[in-house]
Amino acid sequence: MSTEAADWTEDAFFEVPERDSIDGGTTTEGPLWHVVSPRWGHSMHTMCSYHGMFPAKLVHHFIQQYSRPGDVVFDPFSGRGTVPLQARVEGRRTISNDLSPLAYVLSLAKASPPSWTAINKYLDDLEKRYRSTTHEEPDVSPDIKMLYNDNTLRQICYIRNQLHSRKMANWSPEMAMIAGSLAGIMHGSHRRDGTSQYLSISMPNTFSMSPTYVAKFIEEKRLVPPDQDVFERLRDKISRLYLDAIDGFDGQVFASDASKVMGGRQIPSGSVDLLVTSPPYLQVVNYGTANWIRLWLLGVEEVGRERGKGRVELDAALDHRHTYKSYQDFLLRTLRGIRRVLKQDGVAALVIGDVADPGKEPIPLAKKVWDDIGEKTGLRLLSLIDDYLPVEKKVSRIWGDTKGQATNRDCVLVLAHQNGRPWVRSDVIDWDEPYKDGGPDAAHLRVKARLSNNAGPGLEE
Repeated sequence: MSTEAADWTEDAFFEVPERDSIDGGTTTEGPLWHVVSPRWGHSMHTMCSYHGMFPAKLVHHFIQQYSRPGDVVFDPFSGRGTVPLQARVEGRRTISNDLSPLAYVLSLAKASPPSWTAINKYLDDLEKRYRSTTHEEPDVSPDIKMLYNDNTLRQICYIRNQLHSRKMANWSPEMAMIAGSLAGIMHGSHRRDGTSQYLSISMPNTFSMSPTYVAKFIEEKRLVPPDQDVFERLRDKISRLYLDAIDGFDGQVFASDASKVMGGRQIPSGSVDLLVTSPPYLQVVNYGTANWIRLWLLGVEEVGRERGKGRVELDAALDHRHTYKSYQDFLLRTLRGIRRVLKQDGVAALVIGDVADPGKEPIPLAKKVWDDIGEKTGLRLLSLIDDYLPVEKKVSRIWGDTKGQATNRDCVLVLAHQNGRPWVRSDVIDWDEPYKDGGPDAAHLRVKARLSNNAGPGLEE
């Protein structure tokens, strides 16, 4: 019997992922992470949508391919915390970093989540304090006020004020989890029957539309904000997040410039086994614009308007308006930092999206940058994986035709030290999820109760 036939016979009797792509995507090295559902991964990944996010299944591929339990996995641009969460539940030690306040909070919540008992006690105590006092009309900008019912907004503002009674760097795991979970339900679409798991008028949840557009949309559609009980919606959200087990090592999380954190004392030289990250896309995503409502929740004022103080300060810090030359310089600093923190036999995987100006051919950005600066980094290229996903399945479809866009292709630069000899998995990637449905019974019962009350599945981001 041929090897292929033997594999088929063995596989036929067990539940295993399909060998071919099931999401319409593929790579130059085969289906790889496209052999499983887009929803593959831990339940806590659904905490909050985020522009430029990559799927947990991609992270799992590289964790399985190039690391072993107990290894250190690092993401210097951690975004919504996909890498620290997936690495944590797979038994790795994690370090993450992001300069964006939203990304920092999401990474912090996922890297060291509190127990189910602790987070519910914290939320119960928070609600008791709210119910025991009277509350005046919140003093917020019209941009925020138009999104929410007055009663809902009073609760949001109370929780916001309680969170900011401490500096973010001193937040407890419970505070980070509440902030991340609340960020995830601040805005989103209503169901067809008019109900919603979100707190705002009906609008997208992946990104924040501009205040001017929202105001016009509200007037044209005569939208009325729902009167939502924020504490109950948070309990629903947290129940969905805790459906899976959260065992693992607590992670380190920094809020700093990536090149500084990799060049400083926080991360010792030669201490990282695997680095998986996606640097900011070139001239595609303005993280302040995309997240102005959630950033307001996290204390960044006047971020919704282009000339607002918060927007100006955040744009300067995140430096999203790169020319190619400045982006090249930025990546060179990043790659040199990676060389410093990476172990001699470690591996770094960087996901870099192609970009295209209207009417022009896409720029294969990863290849171009590597060709231009690779020899200056002290690293070598193990592989360059082109990853294709239909445009209609990418968040970039919303950006229109008026500016530079992401395309249907991302590319993964897989790098190592010049003389490094990385450990590489010798057998096929294991797509089992041992943490699945391993969360508290109470979380499952609450979600089940919501489903039985025809509240909709509520698991979507």
